[in-house]
Amino acid sequence: MKELLQIAVRAAFDAGNAILKHYDNYDLKYKTDKSPLTSADLAANEAIFTNLIKTQIPICSEEQILVNDDISTFWLVDPMDGTREFIKKNGQFCVCIALIQNAKPTLGVIFIPLKNEIFFTLNGQIYKNDILLNTSNLGDKTIICSNQTTNNGKTAKFATKFGLNLNKCGSAIKFCHLVSGNASVYLRISGSNIWDIAAGDCLLRNSGGAVICLKTKKPFEYSLKNLKNDYFIALNSHQISNLTKYLDYLDQKA
Repeated sequence: MKELLQIAVRAAFDAGNAILKHYDNYDLKYKTDKSPLTSADLAANEAIFTNLIKTQIPICSEEQILVNDDISTFWLVDPMDGTREFIKKNGQFCVCIALIQNAKPTLGVIFIPLKNEIFFTLNGQIYKNDILLNTSNLGDKTIICSNQTTNNGKTAKFATKFGLNLNKCGSAIKFCHLVSGNASVYLRISGSNIWDIAAGDCLLRNSGGAVICLKTKKPFEYSLKNLKNDYFIALNSHQISNLTKYLDYLDQKA
């Protein structure tokens, strides 16, 4: 696993560098679902494939979806999560790489290019720029929501109900805030895809936190048969004890 992690980390760094080369001069077009696609997304995707292909493990990327849905081990990649944030130049975009084995994320890497910060898991522990994070004493009481979310009202009511501060953040950087203690809860009541959260889910699982599907009340299972996520709540280790009351409240408001 350590060798796979080293390759994934190198892929993330190369993708981040590719993104930054396009930061001030990029081509823009739109996908069929009207989401933006830039030359930075494609350059990052190419950099990741160049590295991960060495592992001989199938790769599913947002920009190159794997059509074979009957495999249990595969890379799950978002070359640049937060394309809209990239276009806005607010710095809230990142590279996400996860390894899925038997429906669970077993390796996770998130790289934030403009901050040159990389988060990854190894042996059940979380590292930021090769420094071990202490995830056993996270006390922040901030709930974070997407800059693009359409459920600000519901999220704000949730925050008020439980005495949480509300802060907006784009992309999977939200998961980095959760594991480092800069935030404690992430409530997602809008659409997302499996490559958006798999790396962050892996970071949380290995830090004592969790990403819980609001439909099944269980951790997510990842399969290429379904690329869409149900709504979810993500909590760091400090907030896990509050999961039941959060779920009960959200059930009442569904």
